[in-house]
Amino acid sequence: MAQSAPSPVRLNVTVIVSGNEENARRDRQCLKQLKASMIQSFTSGSEAIDFLGVQDVDLVVLDTALSDMDGLKFLRLMRLNMNLKDTPVVMVTQEGQKDRVLEAIAAGVDGYVLRPYSLETFQRHMLRALKVDKLVEIETAQLQEGKRLLAAGHFEDAIEAFEELVSEDNQAQKYYDMGCKYLMKQKYGQAILSFKKAVKINELFAEAYKGLAEAYKGKGDLEGYKTYLQRAAETFAHFNRLEETKELFIEVLKYDAASPNPFNSLGVRLRKAGDLPGALHAYRQALELTPDDENIHFNMAKAMHFMGDAKGAQDSLLKALWINPNFTEGLKLHLKIFNREFKAPKGAGMTGGPPSTGTLDSMQDI
Repeated sequence: MAQSAPSPVRLNVTVIVSGNEENARRDRQCLKQLKASMIQSFTSGSEAIDFLGVQDVDLVVLDTALSDMDGLKFLRLMRLNMNLKDTPVVMVTQEGQKDRVLEAIAAGVDGYVLRPYSLETFQRHMLRALKVDKLVEIETAQLQEGKRLLAAGHFEDAIEAFEELVSEDNQAQKYYDMGCKYLMKQKYGQAILSFKKAVKINELFAEAYKGLAEAYKGKGDLEGYKTYLQRAAETFAHFNRLEETKELFIEVLKYDAASPNPFNSLGVRLRKAGDLPGALHAYRQALELTPDDENIHFNMAKAMHFMGDAKGAQDSLLKALWINPNFTEGLKLHLKIFNREFKAPKGAGMTGGPPSTGTLDSMQDI
């Protein structure tokens, strides 16, 4: 008799949370194929949360409807608990509507499987969720080495280990941007992985900066301690802004689906919320999709104007008016910024995109 292949991951404790007995039975059968050692089932979200509070769990398989709450509420409760925020959760549901998938991603799901599913599909999503930590395996090992040296009192060596980790640029923003682009293309699996990698990278950087602060404190260098403690705080704050931006972007995709460029809509929302750097970043993303949209250049001009970047505001505004010389709001802003009315130069309004920097400089002299 042929033996089944060994599972590529080790599952000690797995939890199924479902208000549907038949769904839970099917999920249990598939988990057994992954060689899960202990499978605990709950119909109540509250009881499952209590269990997770006292038991380390490798994976949670979550249904849409529970006996006392819906699956999304359960997932949000998990992510509010610092001890459960990284526990892999895969939703297995019959709800394939775009909005429901987006809501699950916003809440921090690690995978999304539609019922009915094949064994191969189920296992692929479970294994992908379980391997999120491996996305930053090398960096995690570097961080642990730094912590080991710090605990041993080898402060110089610890500083060297932590500095090696943060010597590269923090790539969290890059992966958040990738995640948003995948969401636009409805490539939800890739979007989830991108967002998860962004979170992991940002956490590693924050922990490394905290380690550097403690190492400098151990050396008696209080200035170094305060400097890196501030860097750690800034990194955590940056993470919070990225998470808020992700949730706003998902709101745009859900409720402003007719928008030709969701990054522009995101930028407007961020600007109104007072996050001008975030808005400017969103507008730059928007230009990658529609570079000849005068509204985006105009929105960039307004953001730069409020940020005190006079040259940037002028350049962006002139690009907007080059594309559309009759742009009413742009003409008003031109009068405010330049203190004179706009006179369209030869070639303005023609196809071919915004003008070059040299053309912009000459336009300012008109």
